[in-house]
Amino acid sequence: MNILAITAAPPWPATHGAAIRNGLLLEALAREHRVDLVTLDHPGAPAIPAPTGMGKVIQVRAAPPSTWRRLRGGWRGGVPDLLIRHGSRVLRGRVQLLLRGGAYDAVHVAQAQLAPLIHDARTASPGPSRRPHVVYDAHNIEWKLQAALAGASAWPRSLWARRQAGLLRRVEAWIARTADLAVASSSADRVDLAALGAAVPVYIPHPVRIGPANPGSSDRAANPRVLFAANFAYRPNIMAAEWLFGRVWPAVARQLAEAELRVVGPQSERLRPIVPVRTTLGGTVDDIEREYRVAWIAVSPTSVAAGAPYKVLSALAAGRPVIARAQGFVGLPAGAGTGVAIADGADAFAAAVTKLVQDPKFYQRTANAGLAFVKTEHDAAIVGRQLLDAYARLEASTMVGGAT
Repeated sequence: MNILAITAAPPWPATHGAAIRNGLLLEALAREHRVDLVTLDHPGAPAIPAPTGMGKVIQVRAAPPSTWRRLRGGWRGGVPDLLIRHGSRVLRGRVQLLLRGGAYDAVHVAQAQLAPLIHDARTASPGPSRRPHVVYDAHNIEWKLQAALAGASAWPRSLWARRQAGLLRRVEAWIARTADLAVASSSADRVDLAALGAAVPVYIPHPVRIGPANPGSSDRAANPRVLFAANFAYRPNIMAAEWLFGRVWPAVARQLAEAELRVVGPQSERLRPIVPVRTTLGGTVDDIEREYRVAWIAVSPTSVAAGAPYKVLSALAAGRPVIARAQGFVGLPAGAGTGVAIADGADAFAAAVTKLVQDPKFYQRTANAGLAFVKTEHDAAIVGRQLLDAYARLEASTMVGGAT
């Protein structure tokens, strides 16, 4: 098949969860199909380091919309802010030109913010007999995320999030009904996609690259290092950092005199005014996998989440145990057999960090269990085959039922 993939941000380098998923899934598709990519990026961005085997990569650089345009469209205009923030006439124009050539058998659209491109994939082809399949990869159920954010925020943010939840639900229902194949990143999201109207949604887990991880190895930093890696352009992660800094870390620092907190990810530098003692900010790092290998423990303090948390899976793949906040842990199992400890509040969260550092046997058991879990459920090689199988079933259904 010839596949046109469209992403709202470059998949490479993999600096955040959406990029990791997009990159590994596209690499899997490229093993058996020709895959071209059109991706949105910011002005002045460097060229994407695309892996060998990809087709052409078109990097559309566009300035973000003004705050006024976002507020006007997101409140009075009835357009979800998520779509406005990732809207680009140049991106749509490039995609439409490619689609009019009729060279693609499938269009792979990642995330709800690219909903207008799903419309274009349905209408911009030369004729009904040559319309490509539309595959929608839903990293999250966005309307539910906004609804949860409304409950966790103070006015006026709560009012804005509630408005966005209603707008996004309508958009995501349209996508679910329109796409030929809807893909969920968790089993719970698959149920939600079906409720939105998707005919037969499939569950494709988040893939992670499993390296030569050795839990508890000498790769770890000399002092106990706790890692919080996230995309801090995302409001729930900023809220999580505020909670971690103010409620959890002071208690950890009192119990573990040598402990270090490491915070990395896009826009993490904006947290500098509120960082607590023995904390370093790393910004967008070139090698996120090394950050996990050097850390002792990874944390996921987010209280609002959807899909499945990549910060958890990446840590487990590096052989590092994870502590997650109960309110925001979704999409993955937890417990002794998964390498993830769940904490209900700040005191429990701090106590879990302390126990993992001070109890080497418990640490080793937890790390081993987490690595075994991701090898079984989330290894990129296994997940990639699942996606290839889903594409094969989609193509086979067309051959049996006739042209779409």
